[in-house]
Amino acid sequence: MNEATVTDALRVGFTGYYGMRNFGDDLFGVLCTTAARLYWGAEPTLVGPALADLDGESTWPQRLPLDLYGATGAAGKCSRLLSFIRGVHGNDVLVMGGGSVITARESFRKPLMLWAKRRRSLQLAAVGVSIGPFADRADEAVVAEYARHFSYLSVRDRRSYELALSLGLERVTHHGRDLAGLLSLVVPTGSARAGMIADHGRPLRIGIAPCRYTPRPDHPAPTMDAWQDAMIDALAAIAPRAPLQVEVFSLNGHPHHGDQALAEDIQSRLRARGMDAELRLYRGHDPLAVVRDICRCDAFISARLHGAIVAYLCGVPFTIIDYHPKCRDFADDIGLPASLRVGGTLRGSDELASAITTMLNDPGARPALSPSVYAQQAQDIFQCAPWFSGFERTMLNGTVP
Repeated sequence: MNEATVTDALRVGFTGYYGMRNFGDDLFGVLCTTAARLYWGAEPTLVGPALADLDGESTWPQRLPLDLYGATGAAGKCSRLLSFIRGVHGNDVLVMGGGSVITARESFRKPLMLWAKRRRSLQLAAVGVSIGPFADRADEAVVAEYARHFSYLSVRDRRSYELALSLGLERVTHHGRDLAGLLSLVVPTGSARAGMIADHGRPLRIGIAPCRYTPRPDHPAPTMDAWQDAMIDALAAIAPRAPLQVEVFSLNGHPHHGDQALAEDIQSRLRARGMDAELRLYRGHDPLAVVRDICRCDAFISARLHGAIVAYLCGVPFTIIDYHPKCRDFADDIGLPASLRVGGTLRGSDELASAITTMLNDPGARPALSPSVYAQQAQDIFQCAPWFSGFERTMLNGTVP
């Protein structure tokens, strides 16, 4: 590649909650940079710390500690602000990549993005995101005004798409999928499962991904204690009949907001009931290692949305704890059976025992939408954007320019 080609390449920065030791958000960063280079011919930059397998640059100097970037208080906020400013000034396009980021929540990102659009003609976009939910009409109006400055907005669920249309954003909005649907670009998820030789002599590997949350007044959900108590009782009842190896995943490793203490408590309680339970802690930096660990499970119970999505894409039977609208949105979009959703009507351990038995013994209890179709549709997130090159577009459509 000659110097002119490098200089002329589209420079794209991706911003999100990267570098905060949350598995799902860091996975977005790896997938966004890979897809931008593949589909847009871009030179991508991650606004935040570097990640393993990152196909691009990052704005956080590697010599500085990751703990500083993710810290609470003034030091952490200043670190993230300086990193974001580098992303704003060094790129042609700034993309909000993944997550529940189109909200009315106050952030230093919004005014800086709008300033850069006015002064530097920086193009703005968002891919694989959710919109809302909003407290009232005033919040909707604030977000609508902000999002009208975007050149492209790819949302990951039907509820967000319909909300975007109601906000008058139809000109730039694309009904896409979650960015995790692009996993096959970096990890052979299908072959990882297909290549596993069944060993009927080994214990069944059950993955669990808890999440610290408080039930929302607008979304009925079981309390954390309710579903965890029911799950532990269900596993204890099943274990004498089918030896289990339980792996408890902490998918958010943030020291203040993460799930490690919760995962350790579940592990301790499982062991106290005589079960083999191990921890899988995400500490930041390498989200693809977690993907591989999830792929090795025989069944997965997840309150973390991206624990459930990755299990789905890997072909691992899963049950989702429906504690938030984003969980319901994903379950609805893929047609997840009601028997594999745990919601606000939870009535003791029988429901969890039934879900676990269904995952392990009923091949027909699967989402209506196959993971391979979801993954194929996820490519549209980048292929429908205005920066998808004409040559690549015609080649993928089967024609020669």
